[in-house]
Order: sequence, then structure tokens, then C-alpha cells
Amino acid sequence: MNSMIIGVLAAVLLGGLWWGWRRRRLQAWLLPQRARVGLDCAADLVALVADMQQHRGMSGAWLAGDQGFAGRLPAKQQAVERRFQALLVHGEREQRERYCCFSREQVAVLQRQWQALVQGLAASTPEQNFQAHCRLVSVLLEWLAAVAEARIEQPGVVPGEGNSERNFGHRLPALAECLGQARALGSSVAARRYCPPVARVRLLFLTGRAESLLAQALAAGGRGAEVDAAQQAVQAFVSALRGRLLAADATGLSATDCFNLGTAAVDAVFRWLEQERLRLDGALSRADRRAPSWADTAPGAL
Repeated sequence: MNSMIIGVLAAVLLGGLWWGWRRRRLQAWLLPQRARVGLDCAADLVALVADMQQHRGMSGAWLAGDQGFAGRLPAKQQAVERRFQALLVHGEREQRERYCCFSREQVAVLQRQWQALVQGLAASTPEQNFQAHCRLVSVLLEWLAAVAEARIEQPGVVPGEGNSERNFGHRLPALAECLGQARALGSSVAARRYCPPVARVRLLFLTGRAESLLAQALAAGGRGAEVDAAQQAVQAFVSALRGRLLAADATGLSATDCFNLGTAAVDAVFRWLEQERLRLDGALSRADRRAPSWADTAPGAL
């Protein structure tokens, strides 16, 4: 009788050990897969942020009096709409996750807010337009950070890539948005040929914040041609804003020049962001090769 009890207890113990081993092996396979899906979602979020930021700058300069941007707005609006369609698919998939970063309905609500912004664009002031865009972009950046934290930055998902994770999901998107706001506000100021005190304070804050975020991203280990190009473009844009738009003896900066310099800086940061995405994707591929196959998790593999 005692030997039977001991045998049963031993079988239960071995079964528990096997199940725990199998669960860990299966998790080692699933985590990189979920992280890759998260990277794809993040890439579409970044693309939508970039298009919406550009629309903010173009429409702000147009409302401030620079008619040169009028013909470019419809194409950018159509691009944003296409990005929303892709994001709706991600929202539907997210709803099936235990931790949902955003839902399809949330995307639909944000899309309707965007459409209302476009419909009321001609009746907006540059300030109202700026704030409305910023509210939409802030939501997208919150979703991006949530996806990065839930799918990519979990312990053990991407071993040895902590710096890239934080640059990808947080620092570089924040830097791009800071520069995007400076581009929009600066283009509007340049089109008016007058910088109100409130705009001056905001631009001074944004230039300082951009330099701080750039330094943090560089300190996290950024290296390569894309990083160097981004650093130079950001510094050129910040220098132009301070020396040609905000200085007491400013020589002047046209709305087009301001927008182009800002776009060069923002685009360079997004290229750096893409480099980080590729680095993370490569790390996930290496994790895939180390992960067990489904056959390895079968009882006979023990």
C-alpha cells in the first residue's frame, strides 16, 4: 500500500515537472512570435504618426497664410486614411489578447475624430488645428508605447536588446513628435512672419526637449550612419529655429524652409527608428532559431 502511494506521488511529481518544463519551452517559442506581431503593429503605428505629423505641419502653415501647401493636403489626408485601415486590423487582433493595448473600436473612434478634424479644417485657427493634431498623435504614441511594453519589452523576449527596446518604443517616437510639433508650430510662425510670446515659449521648450531626448537616445547606445545622420539633422533644425526664427536679430525663415528642415530631422529620426526595428527583428529571428520546435514539447521528447 505504501509503495503504491509513493508511486502515485512520484508520478504526480514527475508529471508536474514535465508540465512545467513543457510550459517554459512553449513560452520560449511563443514570446518571440508575439513580439514579431507587436513589431509589425508598431511599424504601422509609426507610419500613421509620421503621416499625421506631416499633415499637422502642412495644414498649420496653410491656415497661417502659406497657400503653397494647399495642393499637398488631399494626398496626405488619403495617406492617413489608408494607415487607419491597416490599424483597424491590428485593433481587431489586439482584442483577442489577454492584455489589449487598443481595440478596433478605439481605432474607429480616433478615425472619426481625424475625419472631423479634416472636415472642419478650413474653419480652424492655426492654434486649434495644432492642438487637435497633437491630441490624436498623443493617443497613437500611447498605443505604440503599450505595444512595445506588452509585446517586446517583457523579460526574456529579446535578450540583450534593452537599449533598442526603449529607443524603439519610447525615446525615438517622443523625439520625432517633439520635432514634429516644432515643425508645425515653426512653419505657422514663419508663415505669419510673427512669433507670439506663447509660441516662442513653446518653441524654446521643444528645442530644448529635442536636444535632451536626442542625448538620451545616443547614450542608450545608438551607432551607425542613420544615427549620425539623425543627430546632424536634428541639430541643424534646432539651430535654424533658434538662429533664424527665435533670435532677436533673426534673419528670417520661410514656412517652406522651416517645414523642409523639420521634415529632414523628423524623417532622419524615423530612419533611426527603423534601424532599431530591424535590430530587434534580427534578435527575434535568433531567438526563433534557439526556441524549441513543437516536436520538442511533445511528451516523447522528454
